[in-house]
Amino acid sequence: MTNNNGNTPRLAKHKSRVSYLPVLLLAAAFIAVLLFSFRENLTHYFFPLHHREQVEAIAAEYGLDPWLVFAVIRAESSFKVYAESHAGARGLMQLMPSTAAWIIETAGFEMEEEEIWQPEANIRLGCWYIGWLRNYYDDDMAAVLAAYNAGISNVNTWLNNGVWDGTLENLDDIPFAETRRYLSYVYESHDMYGFLYGE
Repeated sequence: MTNNNGNTPRLAKHKSRVSYLPVLLLAAAFIAVLLFSFRENLTHYFFPLHHREQVEAIAAEYGLDPWLVFAVIRAESSFKVYAESHAGARGLMQLMPSTAAWIIETAGFEMEEEEIWQPEANIRLGCWYIGWLRNYYDDDMAAVLAAYNAGISNVNTWLNNGVWDGTLENLDDIPFAETRRYLSYVYESHDMYGFLYGE
């Protein structure tokens, strides 16, 4: 239909454009859902919550921050149940067999050394050890994590000789580059876990 000037009324064009609006809105909603799902999957890929029930229950039992336990597992084994280091550390929390045997005896756990591979047992031994180290170092969590990585004797030597004061602020004073990287990685992971999943 044309008007007296021979032009098509603008109303017809307007109606044609409006008919595409629901389709565009539906497409936008679909893309938004895909992006949200991708973000969720990406988050869980890089910061997984495997064995969450066991981690949260055991961490609570020993008064530990569960995000810290997740961060330690992420740094130690990347959540690989049967991970084993070149030095022989085993399982999710990468415990040396000698350390695991000492923990079992000291804590009085009724378990065999072979159970170190089982996720719940490994998490329990690792959490108990972190709790023990926390008491040993008077809640200095930087020293706790350094000892978990480098061993108590090394950390005590650094502290007693004034090489490192046990604080995160002076992390660069730690002689072992691996331990410096380890502490940074664990603390960064802890913060991300809290940001992504914390209330």
